Amino acid sequence: MGPTPRCVIVRHGQTEWSKSGQYTGLTDLPLTPYGVGQMKRTASSIYANKFIDPTHITYLFTSPRTRARQTVELMLAPLTAEQRSKIKVVVDDDLREWEYGDYEGLLTHEIIELRKSRGLDQERPWNIWRDGCENGETTQEIGLRLSRALARIQNLHRQHQAQGIASDIMVFAHGHALRYFAALWFTPGVIKNCETEHEKAQPKSYDDDSVPYVALDKYKYLNDNPNFLLDAGGIGVLSYSHHNIDEPALALAGAFVPPPEEESQHGDVK
Repeated sequence: MGPTPRCVIVRHGQTEWSKSGQYTGLTDLPLTPYGVGQMKRTASSIYANKFIDPTHITYLFTSPRTRARQTVELMLAPLTAEQRSKIKVVVDDDLREWEYGDYEGLLTHEIIELRKSRGLDQERPWNIWRDGCENGETTQEIGLRLSRALARIQNLHRQHQAQGIASDIMVFAHGHALRYFAALWFTPGVIKNCETEHEKAQPKSYDDDSVPYVALDKYKYLNDNPNFLLDAGGIGVLSYSHHNIDEPALALAGAFVPPPEEESQHGDVK
């Protein structure tokens, strides 16, 4: 049996607003010079140290924002033309950052003050994972689109595993979106049936016929903070227990790959 499929999540490199702590949703900022260097160093390290084998990368999914797509290019730069030619890059709007609405460009303490001035949060403090953003997205809305993206990726993993193909799928996106995605990967969250017009619409958010569309009749969303950290330029790894696509799990060792003789714990031993 080949290596267990993995989903490698990569937060874009530093931007001026990630540096300052401002909420950056639809605002399309480039990486800072430091952010560019940061991702160049990361790319060099993960391939040189065999944390990721380029021949195992099947797809790169990315948010449409400049900062994410720029990070993709920097991470692909060390690869040969032949290696790059075998990796499909898919721009997926479902992977965009949380739409912050009235909170775009603000700092956390400014959001708290704004909400207080509007008479909100009198009984409990604001929690974006539960309360969402005024004139932006609710937690149900971001949960729906990230559930769609997750279903597509896990479906590809299932196909690749059945075909005996080693499959690392990389996902390039943003701080809130990736932490939310990671939490949905292996925790049930709140499960909701697709009932409203918006939930049933399920628009195709990407343009690549090699990625099957997975229609959902239910989806998951969060109602509390998953308590994950993922700094700009950070990398995390999601995978599966016992080589089983139906047992999604968080790979606590991250991109570090144990020697093959140690991998039995993920297969026969339960």
